[in-house]
Amino acid sequence: MVLEIVRFKEIDDMTLGRFILRDGEREVLKGYTCEPAGPDTTQSGMDRRIPQGRYQIAWHDSPKFRARLPLLWNDQVPKSRCILIHSGNNGRNTEGCVLLGSSLGAHGVKDSRAALSALLAAVKEQEFAVRIVNHIEE
Repeated sequence: MVLEIVRFKEIDDMTLGRFILRDGEREVLKGYTCEPAGPDTTQSGMDRRIPQGRYQIAWHDSPKFRARLPLLWNDQVPKSRCILIHSGNNGRNTEGCVLLGSSLGAHGVKDSRAALSALLAAVKEQEFAVRIVNHIEE
């Protein structure tokens, strides 16, 4: 499975995107993402979005969220940066991470817990890849 994220708009303190979870050619789940505002960085502690590219997933037991969540990493962004996919609604909730939502609102994503639950149910703690692409409006 591959989670494709296409970033399309930067507003205030956040970057909005669309996601599609694919199993081969089949679309399993669709929705929206919220990440920190740009620019992209590999540097830790900046509350900025990670660079576009392909990421692997490790499963992380998060004490903060009291859940087992997908952690994104690759050769540029180490696991120690702790970039998670979790629930939240706007740029203040991201801390560098990727938030999922079922729909867009005026100030971020909506129905985030439902979107995260749907993703976790679909992937069932299996390995999957994440591909992030920037197509941000200027």
